[in-house]
Amino acid sequence: MSGLGLFTRTRWADRAGLLSVLTITLMTLAAGVITPFDPQSRVAAAYLAPSAAHWFGTDEIGRDLFSRVLQGAQLTWLPAVTVIGLALFFGAAVGLVSGALGGWVDLTLQRVVDLFLVLPPMLIALTVVAVLGPGIVNTVIALVIFWWPWYARITRDEVRRLKGRPHFEAAQLGGIDPFCLWFRYLLPGAVPALVVAATLDVANVVLAMALMSFLGLGQPAPAAELGAMTARSLESLTVYWWLPILPAAAVWLMCLSANLAGDGLRSVLRGA
Repeated sequence: MSGLGLFTRTRWADRAGLLSVLTITLMTLAAGVITPFDPQSRVAAAYLAPSAAHWFGTDEIGRDLFSRVLQGAQLTWLPAVTVIGLALFFGAAVGLVSGALGGWVDLTLQRVVDLFLVLPPMLIALTVVAVLGPGIVNTVIALVIFWWPWYARITRDEVRRLKGRPHFEAAQLGGIDPFCLWFRYLLPGAVPALVVAATLDVANVVLAMALMSFLGLGQPAPAAELGAMTARSLESLTVYWWLPILPAAAVWLMCLSANLAGDGLRSVLRGA
């Protein structure tokens, strides 16, 4: 069955999640072009409620909140996807080597993976960012360091399962080059599980990025980070509700979309 046919047979919520992730990605990539106002400049009076002129209202300085939320989504979503991509690449490489070689190599690599898995990732990531200093690059580095072991474990388990399959044993007896065996018969079999896990993990990384900026470990002001905007305006919740609620709602929407997309991909891959 074609990919389009599988897509049309998934639940409407799964399709909505996949389309939402695509929309969010395109909007964040084009944020610098589609923002109606300069996110850093005062464009109107302060504390204007949401209206046709300013969809999300204005903040305490008079900056357009919709433009700032859109830029904040870019500073959260794209780094989160980068974290997942880098962690997936490194973790899959370690897991492939570990599962394919086995023996003492597997034992050694798995002890390293276990060491990272038993550490509280968010606490250690916060510590790394506090040591390196706030900023997007340091946040990405900290999260990648403690996210790759999950993908290493998934890849290793899938590779060990595939090594026992008849087609792999036949390829071995046929004298095929070991590296060709790895990348033709082992790694592709682990891709579906990795893709689903990575898609579902986007929401966790988005929350981690937002939490770090909420705690002041993200980009320094006046960068429009969603967590930082929420933290700075919490005292205004009962008066100017849109200031903390709308940036937080953007984080919630990104997490919901990523989770629905992960469920949708899982349904599509199972149907394949």
